Amino acid sequence: MYLMGIDVGTTGVKTILITAEGKLVAEANNSYTVQSPRTNWFEQDPVDWWNGTVLSIKQMLKESGIDRSQISSIGLSGMYHGSVLLGKDHKVLRPCILWNDQRTEKQSDYIIGKAGSEKLMEIAATPGGAYFTACKLLWVRDNEPEIYEKLYKLMLPKDYVRFRLTGEFATDVSDASGTLFLNIKQRKWSKEMTALLDVDPSILPDVYESQEISGTVSKIAAEATGLRPGIPVAGGAGDQACAALGIGVVEEGIVSYSIGTSGVIYATSGEVRKDPDGRTNTFCHSVPGQWCQLSCINAAAGSFQWFADNFADLERLESEKKGISVYEILEEKASSVPAGSDKLFFLPYLAGERHPHTDANARGVFFGYHMGHTKAHAVRAVLEGVAYSFRDCLDVIKGLGTDIREIRATGGGAQSRLWLNIMANVSGEPIVTMEAEQGGAAFGAAILGSIGAKFFDNLKEACTKLVKTRAPLEPDKKEKSLYDNYFRFFRSLYPLLKDSYKKLSDL
Repeated sequence: MYLMGIDVGTTGVKTILITAEGKLVAEANNSYTVQSPRTNWFEQDPVDWWNGTVLSIKQMLKESGIDRSQISSIGLSGMYHGSVLLGKDHKVLRPCILWNDQRTEKQSDYIIGKAGSEKLMEIAATPGGAYFTACKLLWVRDNEPEIYEKLYKLMLPKDYVRFRLTGEFATDVSDASGTLFLNIKQRKWSKEMTALLDVDPSILPDVYESQEISGTVSKIAAEATGLRPGIPVAGGAGDQACAALGIGVVEEGIVSYSIGTSGVIYATSGEVRKDPDGRTNTFCHSVPGQWCQLSCINAAAGSFQWFADNFADLERLESEKKGISVYEILEEKASSVPAGSDKLFFLPYLAGERHPHTDANARGVFFGYHMGHTKAHAVRAVLEGVAYSFRDCLDVIKGLGTDIREIRATGGGAQSRLWLNIMANVSGEPIVTMEAEQGGAAFGAAILGSIGAKFFDNLKEACTKLVKTRAPLEPDKKEKSLYDNYFRFFRSLYPLLKDSYKKLSDL
């Protein structure tokens, strides 16, 4: 018997099949494009997600050669904060406004003014922000009233794929946490919030716990994909909740570091812990009765990529000759430099910053250059600067009372032994990585489906059986002490530069 996981991402959809023991059997990817009709506007056609899902399922079934009747369940994952608008004919009314779109500051200010920060914190566990789905919905109401008048259902990205798979209008508590319409503590839609914003609550889909069955594959979807009708489809979760689940972050004390282009810190908590200053998000976890603190760094591995793309031409030529990655060449250089990069610091705010400093005006900075510094120092400073930013977020989460005893790392950056060593020494916590082929949002989505398929009684049991970790990388006490001092200095830089960032933006 097999479990299927589907992850609807920004650049493409990924579909996987795993066994009941967690072994990867097959996977397929199908990409699509992002439209940017204006500067900092980002949209996609939801139909592209469905077409990509159909193609990836067909490809996976063909290449794996499995008996499709042996697929026991499907779990869904997808990007947070999107806004899919459907009319009464169930057709898409306009392109989805994506999570990274930046057109909604006015609507965010309106919501904060209308509801008030205290009420937002009470209901949605956040002081607000322009990236939440509610802001995108109100933008359509303000700017495209003819579209808004036709609105029948508001969906999130993965939930549009669910609708096409099952015919059901449904979402889950983790993904719904990113809308502003969910009461985070009660894990259900807030009538008070929809009333405050004058939004008809009937446009919201039914909300499920992530492991609950939300529907089954319809005959129409079965014909389109090659799946058998009747396969149960779990509620699923937002991509970060699924990614955390995919590496076993199911109880307090275990935290995930996702070191991708952007960085994500995901910590489980057994109660709702809110930060009134908005330095982290508090969402429902995909695990029933659990919540999370979710922090995002805009340029994590993206900072390393930026450096490699712009300052490593010679290293790139060397990497081509040796047949290895340019990043391996750069890491080798960085490893020759002592911890602390001889007091050279890098602030990785190349794309503004989201947590713990929500500041679109923030910019990247090298601080402390002297004549003795080399490219190797700069490379290590980049790696350390990202690690400091992760700790900056981690300390906020610790300050809210969340216990942390282990960090599990995923993403491209987690392939770097040097970077993981730096992360462990800066955080002071052991770093654990996954065995090959494990982890990722699609893997977590498949785990969610395993509960509905009755493979396991609960998600903790499922992760114990399915998630395989390597031995932890322990922090070095001497280097941790050194990095503690450097981190305190790093953390002092943003407050000193905040006003200058604003002045720079206004030039």
